[in-house]
Amino acid sequence: MNPRVHRRGLIKAAGAIATTAAASRVYQMPAVLAQDRTTITWLTDLPGDIVVNAFNEQNPDVEVKIEAVSFNEVFQQNQVRLGSGSDSLDVISVDAPLVTSYGLRGWLEPLDDAFPADVRSQWVDALVESSSYNGQLLSIPIWNSTQLFYYNEELLSAAGITGPGPDERWTWEQVTEAAQAVTKDDVFGFQFEQFNRIYQLQPLPQGKGSQVIGDDGLTVEGIIDNEAWVSAFDWYQKLHNEWKVAPQGTIEPNELFINQKLAMCVRGPWAITSLAAADLPFSWKAAPHPIWEGGEIVVPTDSWHLGVNPNSKNKEAAIRFLQYAGGEEAGRLWYEAGDSWPSQKSLLDEIVNNPANTEWPNAAFPIAAAESAHGVPRPLTPGYNEYQDILTSAFENLRNGGDAQTELTNAAQRIEREMRKYR
Repeated sequence: MNPRVHRRGLIKAAGAIATTAAASRVYQMPAVLAQDRTTITWLTDLPGDIVVNAFNEQNPDVEVKIEAVSFNEVFQQNQVRLGSGSDSLDVISVDAPLVTSYGLRGWLEPLDDAFPADVRSQWVDALVESSSYNGQLLSIPIWNSTQLFYYNEELLSAAGITGPGPDERWTWEQVTEAAQAVTKDDVFGFQFEQFNRIYQLQPLPQGKGSQVIGDDGLTVEGIIDNEAWVSAFDWYQKLHNEWKVAPQGTIEPNELFINQKLAMCVRGPWAITSLAAADLPFSWKAAPHPIWEGGEIVVPTDSWHLGVNPNSKNKEAAIRFLQYAGGEEAGRLWYEAGDSWPSQKSLLDEIVNNPANTEWPNAAFPIAAAESAHGVPRPLTPGYNEYQDILTSAFENLRNGGDAQTELTNAAQRIEREMRKYR
């Protein structure tokens, strides 16, 4: 079955549309002639037309214009324009882990008045956390993400293993055992889709009860080199070296999986539609994200946010667009159009309870939606880029046989030096 058909069915079957603006301070502008419309600019690489067109139609006094750029150009242009105090942007695309950095620099307009507590409660809790800095709401989440455990049912069965059911959460210990059993010749047992990024790897130490950064958003010594981190990444190192169940080098886990060279992997919900559409010659399934035996459930989350340029000459119009973009109607439009995942709890609940999502592969959607309840944001730090880059280097060293304690101690020292400029 085509999961997109049922996703459209979800949109059509949903009840009355309610936007976040209905429960917040909606910025009203005086009626004006068409030629006097307030025009605001949104620089983005996202497929925003569907939401912008709907907003423009409902708000004849405001016109949102998209300045389309590439993914990398979003970050470059934000850095140049916001850093120079330019008013050429009104609406800002902000990747979630950069909200703190932008907030420290004064690049985001506070939004508390426009989005009071009852509105924020409609979003996934972890997304609200990453939207804030220094006690202020500085962005609004428009997309979300979770992670699932995908597996090739036939490869596991050939090794005498029954994979987890849709309500069964395997432990990392079970993953290890299964990976060792299935690894043979050029077939590997397990890998993370983002195998060297903190985004998908942070559940390993967090699931053992450790923080990923200090409460001040700057301290890492005594944290990323502590017992929980060393234990977690010693396991990660052994996956690649001692047990040799995880592929090394430059790899494409999706390609390995669809070509039956990788039996199990952790990926986001965006993979559900693509795997279903691929008409693969084998049976695949998905289950909740793994945990350590006796450990905590931690699921990576977050995605794109929107903010307002504090130097914009059209703040009220920009905020009004954010109120629409962060609401249910926009969330439905984005979800229907592609693989973006809703940030609104109500839409996630509909996915879980939708009877069209009871058969495979649609049954994977409720698994992903339910995992949002366990979502944890990436480290909230103004030095996120430095933090991520240094850890990526450490993770690569571990994949190539480095010692966990040595690599994490070195990484902690390097990150501490980088964080000095933010203290």
